[in-house]
Amino acid sequence: GKSELARYLAHRLDREIIYKRASDLLNCFVGMTEKNIQEAFSEAEYKEAVLVIDEADSLLFPRERARYSWEVSQTNELLAQMERFRGIFICTTNRLPDLDAASIRRFNHKIEFKYLTPEGNLAFYQKLLAPLTDASLDEKAKHALSRMKNLAPGDFRVVRDRFFFYPRDRVTPQALIKALEEEARIKSIYHGEKAIGF
Repeated sequence: GKSELARYLAHRLDREIIYKRASDLLNCFVGMTEKNIQEAFSEAEYKEAVLVIDEADSLLFPRERARYSWEVSQTNELLAQMERFRGIFICTTNRLPDLDAASIRRFNHKIEFKYLTPEGNLAFYQKLLAPLTDASLDEKAKHALSRMKNLAPGDFRVVRDRFFFYPRDRVTPQALIKALEEEARIKSIYHGEKAIGF
């Protein structure tokens, strides 16, 4: 969802995308995380690329809760780079409350991603899962799918990847829906029904 939107924007703008996970930038040596952050912004500016940092909460730690100086330092570096950068910069997170308050003010747009609607469930099923089976969704299966809550595009991708190498004649819509129900159930245990990210 969030990362796909960033890729879509880069494609529509005909720009390269530079996609960094927090793990690409974090480094155990003093000052190296800050250097990696600076290099990512410099590369994006030089290439006029869209810069995306996924799971930004790992880098934009609230400074008032910091226990170590490096937590403050890496947040300060990212905030300074955000302020200076003149390109398109996108951060994603599932943990908005865990971002430094100053960082939230620096984003021109904040887009909340909620779970899919019943229509969205059906659309993602048709796009990602229907090609895996020879059988069509019957009315009972459509009803079950439309009633599912807590589903995100990534859940459909996980189920697709799980069944991708199965022969089409061995995959049923019921098996796909059961796998989606399991993904939704697991998520509701850990996250409840809150929104899924920014």
